[in-house]
Amino acid sequence: MASVSSTVNSWSENLNPPQLVRDLGLQDHYPHKLSLTSMREVSWGKLDDNKPTRPEDIPWRFLQRILSANSLARNPEWPPAQSLEDKKNDEDFNDFFEVKEPGDSGINPLDIIAAIFLCADHSLQQELMLKMSLCQLALPFLLPEGHGYPRDKVRGPMEGSGATLLLWAMRPIVKMWCPQSPTGNSRVVEMPIVTATVPTVSFLRLGRCTVSKSKLLNLTLSQAQLQQNIFLHSGMECGNVPREISDGMAEISWYLPSGKSNTDIFPEAAAFINLRGDAETYQGHTRFLAKVSAALFIFIDVIGEKEREFLTSLAQSPAKLFLIVNTHISQQHITPEQVKKLFKDLKLQPQQCIVRTNVNEAKFVEKLCFQVKQVILMSDGDQRFLSLEQMGDIARESGIQVDEHQPEIQRAKDLTKILGSLDPADITGYKKRVLPFHGEPWQGLTKVEKEKSRMKLRGGRTTEKYNHELDQDKKRIREAQLRQSLSEEMQIFIDYLTCPGGDDRAISLQWLKLMLDSKSREIMAGLRRDYKELSKLSKQKVKELKDMDQKMTDSSLGLEHFMRELGQVYELSVTQHNIKQQTQIHPHVLQLPGVAAELLLDGFPLELIDGDVSNVPVSWITAVLEAVAEKVGRASRVFVLTVIGVQSTGKSTLLNTMFCLRFAVSSGRCTRGAYMQLMKVTGSLAEELGCDFILVIDTEGLRAPELATLTDSYEHDNELATFVVGLSNITLVNIGMENIAEMKDILQIVVHSLLRMKLTGKRPKCIFIHQNVGDVSAHDHNLRGRQKLLEQLDKMTEAAAKLEKVEGVTFRDVMDYDADKDNWYIPGLWQGTPPMAAVNTGYTEHVFQLKKSLIQCLLKGKLDQGAFTIPDFTKWMTGLWEQVKHENFIFSFQNSLVAEAYNQLSVKYKDWEWELHKFTHSWGNEAENRVNNANGDLNRLLQTLEREIRTEINKREGETLDKLKDLFESGADNVQLMEKYREEFKLSISSLCRRLQDDSMQRCKDAVNRRVGLQEVDAIWNKSHKKIEHQVKELLLKCKGANQVLGDKELQTAFGKMWQDTLSQLDYQPCRERNIELEIEKLLRENTATQGRVINEMLKRKPLCKQGTQCFQIEGKHINTTWVRRAKTTIGIASHQSDVNQAAMITQSLDLECHQWISDITKVDMDYDNKYCIDLLNIIQEKINNISHPNFTMSEEFRAEFKLHLCGYAVPRFQEMQTRFIQKHDPRQRLENMKGQYFDLFIDIYTEQDENQRQAERFAQSCFLPALRDATLKALSVNIVDDMKQNDPESKYSLRNNFTVALLVHLKQRGTFHDYHQYITDLENLAKDWLHHQVIEHCKTQRDGESTFTRLAKGILTQITGKAKKIVEDAVKQNFAGNVQSFLDMFVEKLKDRISMPKDEMKLVLFHSDGDGKKWAEAVLPSIEEVEQRLLSEVTSWDVQAKIEELSIKPRDVMFKGLFNCTKKCPFCQVSCDLETPVHSQHSCKQHRPEGLNGYRWAHSEHLVTDVCTASVAGDALFKNNDTNGEWKPYKDYQTVNDYYKSWTIQREISAQGASYWKKVFYTYNQQFAGKYGAKPAEIDNAWNIDWDVVRRDLNKTYTTNIQSW
Repeated sequence: MASVSSTVNSWSENLNPPQLVRDLGLQDHYPHKLSLTSMREVSWGKLDDNKPTRPEDIPWRFLQRILSANSLARNPEWPPAQSLEDKKNDEDFNDFFEVKEPGDSGINPLDIIAAIFLCADHSLQQELMLKMSLCQLALPFLLPEGHGYPRDKVRGPMEGSGATLLLWAMRPIVKMWCPQSPTGNSRVVEMPIVTATVPTVSFLRLGRCTVSKSKLLNLTLSQAQLQQNIFLHSGMECGNVPREISDGMAEISWYLPSGKSNTDIFPEAAAFINLRGDAETYQGHTRFLAKVSAALFIFIDVIGEKEREFLTSLAQSPAKLFLIVNTHISQQHITPEQVKKLFKDLKLQPQQCIVRTNVNEAKFVEKLCFQVKQVILMSDGDQRFLSLEQMGDIARESGIQVDEHQPEIQRAKDLTKILGSLDPADITGYKKRVLPFHGEPWQGLTKVEKEKSRMKLRGGRTTEKYNHELDQDKKRIREAQLRQSLSEEMQIFIDYLTCPGGDDRAISLQWLKLMLDSKSREIMAGLRRDYKELSKLSKQKVKELKDMDQKMTDSSLGLEHFMRELGQVYELSVTQHNIKQQTQIHPHVLQLPGVAAELLLDGFPLELIDGDVSNVPVSWITAVLEAVAEKVGRASRVFVLTVIGVQSTGKSTLLNTMFCLRFAVSSGRCTRGAYMQLMKVTGSLAEELGCDFILVIDTEGLRAPELATLTDSYEHDNELATFVVGLSNITLVNIGMENIAEMKDILQIVVHSLLRMKLTGKRPKCIFIHQNVGDVSAHDHNLRGRQKLLEQLDKMTEAAAKLEKVEGVTFRDVMDYDADKDNWYIPGLWQGTPPMAAVNTGYTEHVFQLKKSLIQCLLKGKLDQGAFTIPDFTKWMTGLWEQVKHENFIFSFQNSLVAEAYNQLSVKYKDWEWELHKFTHSWGNEAENRVNNANGDLNRLLQTLEREIRTEINKREGETLDKLKDLFESGADNVQLMEKYREEFKLSISSLCRRLQDDSMQRCKDAVNRRVGLQEVDAIWNKSHKKIEHQVKELLLKCKGANQVLGDKELQTAFGKMWQDTLSQLDYQPCRERNIELEIEKLLRENTATQGRVINEMLKRKPLCKQGTQCFQIEGKHINTTWVRRAKTTIGIASHQSDVNQAAMITQSLDLECHQWISDITKVDMDYDNKYCIDLLNIIQEKINNISHPNFTMSEEFRAEFKLHLCGYAVPRFQEMQTRFIQKHDPRQRLENMKGQYFDLFIDIYTEQDENQRQAERFAQSCFLPALRDATLKALSVNIVDDMKQNDPESKYSLRNNFTVALLVHLKQRGTFHDYHQYITDLENLAKDWLHHQVIEHCKTQRDGESTFTRLAKGILTQITGKAKKIVEDAVKQNFAGNVQSFLDMFVEKLKDRISMPKDEMKLVLFHSDGDGKKWAEAVLPSIEEVEQRLLSEVTSWDVQAKIEELSIKPRDVMFKGLFNCTKKCPFCQVSCDLETPVHSQHSCKQHRPEGLNGYRWAHSEHLVTDVCTASVAGDALFKNNDTNGEWKPYKDYQTVNDYYKSWTIQREISAQGASYWKKVFYTYNQQFAGKYGAKPAEIDNAWNIDWDVVRRDLNKTYTTNIQSW
């Protein structure tokens, strides 16, 4: 322990950064503060490929390149070379001959490496070692502390070495080689390099040396045709710059043979160490190397006493000494005598001396290689060969620090004790004992879940019964898991992960991973060899190969298996049952998602898809991602990048190289399933991209050979590809060759996945990566290849489209594809032949350019498909996997994220729709008032109004479309998922505007028609009125001219006589009543000309006016029965009477609707017009045409008789309408009605009372008050609806689906069969009744002592009276100059939009009113205030329900029209389409029903049917009916029947879980439904007795709502 302590103190004794570290700008990262996580961050700076312009740029340039595995990373590229173009005159030639000191020319690359390693933390050091090893660059073995040591001073043995052996940093490096002398049962050796026992050869120099030992080493380790600069030497860029902090560094590299004697330099693996600096200066390093090396090769130019003494001390070491003597120098020449004496003193053999003369370099290298080979071939008995692990122990004894011996790394190693009982020969047993929760139980659960979704093995069992059996199987597996106890090893693992202050967690997991990989590697090598031999013997041995593959799967053990176990432990703990029981397998189990989230943020890959069972642990992944969201902020956004491709095409390597990630490569087997890693996006790039993270997903190879023997391998690949493509913003399709023919399998899968995503509204970007393309002009030469690729993609898209029942789709329709930009040609990974090959620089540079291109793609695609928030990504992932499990890829709104996005867009659309409705209603009221108040040319006014409404609607349409566009371009949450519906919303807005414009114009035309219809009687009345006025004035003059004052009785007698005389003299013809019955009969006969016989017979029995007095009776002749059959069984209505009963219910509903329409028409103050009868007949025809029932259609005889029935019902009501109109508008009657008012006016004038006051009161009471009351009632309907919508957080009055949920909750609360039956058979009337009830309840709601109805009415009243009072007050203030008539004209003009003044009363007010307008205004103001108070008081006493019934526009009808945009019904279960927009290309609904609820029954047994069409279209059942012309059709091909069937998208859901509400209803009221339909009860499983809480959860999921309780 003392040695460890001293190591720690030495490690941290000097925290002041060396000067060079400061010069490089790394002082803030010293010591060991620079993390791998920070290097993975994506920013503009890390995408910059420019050369350094200052010293501070150098380390970041090195890190950027080395972490991308660029072999040129050591070239500092600084200072920048001066361009020759800058030298423009002769004087500049002097610069060419200027001798510069080495220090002026930059920084030595070894100093840069040393500085970075001094600043890097453990994880970054390991990553740097891995990448440098891949590039065949020498690795820092002994790292100096960085504080310079005087060159002329020797560091004594007692001073400490001042260096650290980087054992932990090198531990992840795994090397593979093939020695020429086979070892064990396999020629290939694969093992961690730190545990490999190989000979080590060290190279040192003593004193100054004119020979570059590093260059000679490179020549020794390289083949003649491919020289590798493994060790930096003075001839390389900046290699001659004096070292500041890297003297004393010992670098290490390995020579690894390929097993080919003709190319291998050495037959066995060997390590080569190169000590930088003078060996005598760094004696501690030298003595350590002498202890651990098989041989020391010492370069020496001078043999003096000091050199002789030092070499004598080294001769005592176990390492064999070789002297490399340079005689080819002009100065101190070493004589043969000096060498001979030295060798005698050191007791060396002559062959241990290698003399460099003036022979060429190749010969010298040949000599050197020969001696090295002799060392390597020495037997282990002759010389001790050590592993790096063993060297670490010797280093500690020698006073050299070892990074792996630091306390935190040693503490972290404690976790590996959980592998103490692991026997590599029995990994399977270890997994069953230590990891019992996944494996077989997890595999069993996966099979059950997928079978529950697909039900392929259902056989003859009913869906519900089989579903129940699968639920029981799942329950048994979970119960079996619960009986398992957590293994001691897993308890330790969980405790270790969840302990507070887990700073060592990453190191612990790295220890565990390395040891697991190592142990797994031992057994996997043998299994792979057996698999290879078995496949050679016979490819037909499918079972044996399958068993061997399973054995390989079972024998694979890695960190992912422990993480899978964590996931299963968590999922099991949070199942509904365990939550209720408060059962937890481990006390810290709920902390696990948080721990996994931290690991994901720290750069550890998280398994997304378990490749062994092909399943996603949804609860676990969801919990982890939720924890990530909590840690980084729920608003954080993420783009997703995925790679897919054929197995072993370098997908993981590509991602690791591009983003410095840690996806597994060559750790025993290829990737299985899918893994994900998070990268943070920083700086301005995060803002420009609109995201905070990039999630990278690595997937297993498609078309894997080990899966090729499995029958469902294509299905497995399809699932994987569909899932990951669906998650991605960009998918890299990795193709390992140029041959397009070999791409076909993978492209077929990818295209199918892309098409499925397009159908959901998501359009991922695909980029095709062609790897191993050596030609620099591959991109240009493959122009034809790219064209062929596009042709292939188009063909595959067409084929995939047929499978998805889509036509006319090309690849460019599926994806925004640019053949030039979306195809990347990348050279092969290796430069040379492994294992001594380095990563090809062309590969890394192409990958770097690809990385920049991907970021540009994300920037470009930001508008098309913005980044998900992490919670939204989680929802999308969950919904997507659910659909993949169901093999249901055209999934409409079943994905919760799509549903939420659609709901959000629908809410916006409904708001816009309602604003347009409110505007047109208000404008319509104003237009009607203007028509009623108009005195001029009505046709001209109508044209003006038409122009106005067209202009206003066009303006608002443009504004609304702009809002829609802004919404899609705003980057609002997930709006990109709605892109496919964008056009439908646009068309719906335009369609709505046209309809509202037409409705508004129709209101204007109706108002004008009413005025025109009254023109004749108004003209007669005006003429009579003028005569009456004249006679009243004559009488006044006569009475006032009398000599005596007349009393009241005398005045009344005189007035009465005058009135009667005047009326008797009027030239008046009473209004003629039309024979409405005869006119309607004529129109009916014309409409039903083909059924004249039926009409004649019916009218013979009783006249038309008596036809509608009773309920319409349905008989068998009124329906034409159809039938529906399934394979082997018949579904239909066996009892014809049941058809009649159902037709009667439909007819009853239709009858009520038409009665309501007639009632609404007859309430209007208009004379009867034949247009009303024509409209009625057309409505009846349309309603009958819309009757859609699977069992029958309505006959022509029904149409004729039903029209006769309703016309008979309408006749007396239209007659009454006419009579009422005549009575109200008959001129004589109108005059009689005003007799009393004229008499009062006559008396007032005669008695000379205050004329202004009396007339003002009369105006207020007779004109303003009724007009104000009417205006209030007209505006109330829309105001009530608006108020209900404003106070409706659940949006049940705005969104159809929310309304449906509210209504279903209401039905459940009432719990009556009648309500459920009416919902199924007569939804429209049930909905209207419920809405009417909601309106009344809302209006009766009390707040501050008054009802909502009163509050709204008062609001309208005070608004109008406020405007009226302001008009009067302004007239008074402005000294109105006109007379009373001028004032009233002005008053009416300014209020013409708000109220409509009664003309008869206005004429009375204006009688004998020639006074001053201002005085009259002063008199009328108190009267208006009095009217206001009177009406406010009256409103308070109104009967809410009665007044709502009186409203000309019913609030319930306004809401109903907004909710029910589409009335088309499912061709099977008759559920109405519930889409929110009136225009849509496909009908759909979220919840279908069992068909028996509509009366379907089995013909042979009379039992009601329980099948749900969502399950039928997902299964293999057949059907035929009249629509199929009697031909059998698979339910799954229902869209091929006709255009109507094709217009329906029915969600495929084999378990029909979405119908749980109606299953429960059917189960509860089975007997009642059977009785109603005259059938036998359905044979329903007990599984349909679903708990209402489960039903509630299903409803919440189906409709994306949040019902908390029933």
